[in-house]
Amino acid sequence: MSVTKLGISIPEEILEEVDKISQGLKKNRSEVIREAITKMINDYKKQQVVEKAGKIYREIAEDDKRLAEDFLSICEKPGAKYKAGIKTKRK
Repeated sequence: MSVTKLGISIPEEILEEVDKISQGLKKNRSEVIREAITKMINDYKKQQVVEKAGKIYREIAEDDKRLAEDFLSICEKPGAKYKAGIKTKRK
């Protein structure tokens, strides 16, 4: 992977936290920042997938609800009932 240098502005407090984390992980500042950005990108992509899946599942649930309602309305309509070979009218 090619690397591009980037100049960014970071509040001093955040940079101090990054430096503490860098020391604790025995990594340089750039590695820690790259990993943090990579994690954020991956989290964002996962969030987008979950939101899209949620939308799809809500649509499926709504379709299933309509299908169930249609089926139940058909079942509730009066019609002939058959029992032991004898045709009787449904009440």
